[in-house]
Amino acid sequence: MTFRSRFFHASQMLLRPLLELALSLFQFIPERAAYAVAPLLGRAIRLGRKQEVLRRYLLFMGDSAETRGKLKPFWRAHVAHLGRSCFEPQFLTLSTDERLLEIVSLEGAEHLQEALQKERGAVLFINHLGSPGAIVAGFGLRGYDLTIAGNRIVAGIGGEVVRLDHLEEVVQRMFRRGRVQRALLGERLPQRLAEALGRNGLFAMFIDFPVAKKHNQMSRFGAAQMNVNLGPAILALRYGAPVLSVSCLRVGVNRHRLIIKPPLTLPDHFEDTTSRAACLMQQALNEMEVDLRAHPDQWWPWDWAELEPVNEGGNP
Repeated sequence: MTFRSRFFHASQMLLRPLLELALSLFQFIPERAAYAVAPLLGRAIRLGRKQEVLRRYLLFMGDSAETRGKLKPFWRAHVAHLGRSCFEPQFLTLSTDERLLEIVSLEGAEHLQEALQKERGAVLFINHLGSPGAIVAGFGLRGYDLTIAGNRIVAGIGGEVVRLDHLEEVVQRMFRRGRVQRALLGERLPQRLAEALGRNGLFAMFIDFPVAKKHNQMSRFGAAQMNVNLGPAILALRYGAPVLSVSCLRVGVNRHRLIIKPPLTLPDHFEDTTSRAACLMQQALNEMEVDLRAHPDQWWPWDWAELEPVNEGGNP
């Protein structure tokens, strides 16, 4: 471990009591008061990244006079969203069951119920719109057997990836509060998926940026193309369970809406797995594009997702 890494880990240990205190104080802070300082927190998160975020926004939305006219309101709304997303999970964790069911609505449950009637479970393709904590509360407290796959919380420090163990504990705490299981990438993920589907449960995977070095492919996304990982689609096709896209949107002060889309069409007109997975993933990205165009400010990976111009001929 380098000196920089050791210093960062030592800093985490020193700051941990302060973080615990700050998180515990959220129960005494009115939600609207926290929302008032959210833009400042969001600007701190995006420090030095504004131009890169705006560049990628134009790539996705299409560079036009109309789109450029929306840059300022987009940026203001985006940094406010980032700040809100930092403390909303804690508000969700501290809320009662009744309060959570009130502030997190669920639409499209009929699609999910129909899929589960086949008794093969279901795979959910989710994205980073809205507040991720609402997904945990929205499904778990309604009695769904849900496992969500995700990468361990890390940070890039001096070119190195450093684990943020305390923040990972906060996320784990939120999952337990929402009665949802967390499956970390690289830790028996295919087995965890098989176990969830075997008990007719739900297994959710994020699809909007690559988390591994293999099975990556450029796919059409808005007016651009984006590097995505086909792993979730490959796993879904392997088990033949229904696949549904899910979006989460913030619709007010700590108010959230989960939207379950009708099942995607499992492609059977390709012989090779990669082509089938790419087709399935493209369907999911097309559905996500609709929500992202309507709420571009609520997508946090603007500076993480790998967006590029479309190649000549209009194909990725």
